[in-house]
Amino acid sequence: MLAGAEGSASIQLRKWQPDAAYARRLREADDDRRYAVYLDERPGHLDSTAFFLDAADVFFEKGQAELAVRILSNLAEMDLENRHILRILAYRLNQAGETRLALPLLQRVRDLAPEEPQSWRDLGLALAAVGQPRAALDALWETVSRPWDERFADIDLIALAELNALVARNPGLDTGAVDRRLLRNLPLDLRAVLAWDSDNTDMDLWVIDPNGEKTYYGQPQSYQGGRLSRDFTAGYGPEAFSLKTARPGRYEVRVQFYGQRQQVLSPYTTVMLRLTTGFGRPGQKDEDIVLRLAEAKDDVLVGSFEIGKRP
Repeated sequence: MLAGAEGSASIQLRKWQPDAAYARRLREADDDRRYAVYLDERPGHLDSTAFFLDAADVFFEKGQAELAVRILSNLAEMDLENRHILRILAYRLNQAGETRLALPLLQRVRDLAPEEPQSWRDLGLALAAVGQPRAALDALWETVSRPWDERFADIDLIALAELNALVARNPGLDTGAVDRRLLRNLPLDLRAVLAWDSDNTDMDLWVIDPNGEKTYYGQPQSYQGGRLSRDFTAGYGPEAFSLKTARPGRYEVRVQFYGQRQQVLSPYTTVMLRLTTGFGRPGQKDEDIVLRLAEAKDDVLVGSFEIGKRP
């Protein structure tokens, strides 16, 4: 039950539908012909991460999850040493509920880029999701306790909140390695966390509450008590929105592609957003969405929270 609204809470994700010609062709194909259409399109897109992501999205949408996962596996085959591609693949598998398949990919990312705190945080969250809280605690504590490059400032605070939520949901978990002064769970009604795949890229998280007030980098605190973490302008995020007590109504979650100074893989940046209700409580519920933004200044509605009125 929510602390403030004492009513129901639900998460709605905006359906992401790629509009490339090959994606339309795949959507229009009969179920028994769709994979043949994919094989026909694939030779012209072997170096395109977008193609495999889009194709998999269509197969997931049509209820052909096994084929969708097979298509996504092509991303790993593109370059097993490219942490950007591996992150994208892991995020998409997480969204599809295939976290056990994502786990070895995130372990590989951690090995390739141990100097990036996102590598440890992503791994810790995946370990928690597959029921390995002890290993998850270790990875999140690594994110919290190690000194990082200044451009990653405050990611330790985001990971610390996640570490404490993990401990709260797993009574009896051995926390001997953690500084006990930092062990304090701060449960939230609503939480939204944005991460992305491209270095030197600035993505921005916006939340518009039922009062119409927008919490964003220019106004990181709202009248209702919403709070946005530090604005990441170079790196992979994350940026987190937190609200302890949610009043009834609709909370829009949006992402703005603010700008970039470098693009590694394609003209697109892939973003992953996790929306959470009851953060740090036994009934915590997470929903992930992965989508691509094409141009700087794009502003996209990603999802929303719906908070019911007091019964």
